[in-house]
Formats: sequence, C-alpha cells, structure tokens
Amino acid sequence: MFMSILPTSAFVGAQMAGVCAAISSAMAYASGLDGANIEVSQDHGVIYLDGSAPSLSALEAAMSVAREIGGSSVCNRIAPAY
Repeated sequence: MFMSILPTSAFVGAQMAGVCAAISSAMAYASGLDGANIEVSQDHGVIYLDGSAPSLSALEAAMSVAREIGGSSVCNRIAPAY
C-alpha cells in the first residue's frame, strides 16, 4: 500500500503558523521597528502583515524581515502612519 508523501493541509497550516511566529519574534527584536504596530497572519499559504508603521523605513524593515523568513509569499497590508 502506498502512502501520500504530500503534506496534509493540517501540516501545512501548522508549518505556516510556525513561520508567522518566527516572523513576529524577529520583528520584536529587529532594529528600525520602534513604534510599529504590526500583526502577522497567514491564509492559504500567504503571509499577511497588517498594522501601522511610523515611517517608510520601518515599513521597509518589516517587509525585509518577513521576506527573509517567509520568502516571497508575504503580502504587505501595513498602513503608513507618517
């Protein structure tokens, strides 16, 4: 009997939750994000950044951190607060 080697949706969901947690943790310690209020979530394999950033450089820093960990599947929904 053969078993599927493709990941189940529960596994993929758990894996994406771990990626979101890693991004959130990295943002908490990243320089340039003081005053930023950013939440990280995921849906169907896409990572979403929501919230606000006090400057363009903070917004860019958040995207950089998220893409380093999450790859190209990061969607920026951060509102500029500047």
